[in-house]
This record gives sequence, structure tokens and C-alpha cells, in this order.
Amino acid sequence: MQNKFVFDNIIAIYRPYTKMFQPIFESFDLYPAQWLVLKDISYNAPTTLVQISKRRSIEKPTTRKILKVLSEKSLLTVETGTDKREKWLSLSPKGENLYKNISSRVDKVQDEIIKNTGLSVSEIEHITKSLQLIHAQILEMEEF
Repeated sequence: MQNKFVFDNIIAIYRPYTKMFQPIFESFDLYPAQWLVLKDISYNAPTTLVQISKRRSIEKPTTRKILKVLSEKSLLTVETGTDKREKWLSLSPKGENLYKNISSRVDKVQDEIIKNTGLSVSEIEHITKSLQLIHAQILEMEEF
């Protein structure tokens, strides 16, 4: 029964958490999915559409649409790889600036949430490690 509550609580956090950041993203004319891809590129540049899709667990056509919008907003730098079909993506200076701007606002809200919980650093580390293990197991099971 405890296992059910773990997943119920993970799911319960998701909607209010994403709603909390909606005004930040809207003020920069971004949707949450676009922000997550922008953040992924910032962490992993240079990267490809296929790599982003795999890391974010989203379909390639969806990733392609998101990348098209980010590119139209001049947030990406695209370089052709040795295979001409492969495009290497990184953030443009405008994209880097946007990422830093949004990230600082998101960080403040996240810091406030954690501070208000009263959780210790070791508790946060334990929760993080536990969530990473659950995520890794889900990804492993997805492959079969």
C-alpha cells in the first residue's frame, strides 16, 4: 500500500507545481514544454533532437515542433553534423539570456518551496536520490 502513496504523491505534486510557474513562462511567451527543452539544451549542448527526445521522454515529432518554435524565436544555434541529416543544437546568445532570466526566477520559487517545508539538506538529498532511482527504474522498464 505504501508504494501506491509514493506514486500518488509524485503525481499530486505535478499539476500545482507546473501551475505555479505558468505566469513566469507566460511572461516570456513560453510553454512549460518549451522551457524544459530549452533547459535540456542548456545542460547538454551541443545536442540533437534524438538525444533531447530520449532524455525528456517525448516523441520526436513533438520535440521537432518545440525546436521549430524555439528556433523561430532565435533561441537556438543549429550546426550541421558530419551526417547532413544530423543537427547539433545549442542556445544562441538570446537563448542563453532567456534561460538565465527564467532560471533565476524558477530557482527563487523552488528555494522558497524547499525552505518553507523545513526539510534538512540530508532529507532533500535522500528524496532526490530516491526519485532518481525511481526514474531510472521506470526508464529501464520502458525499454522492454
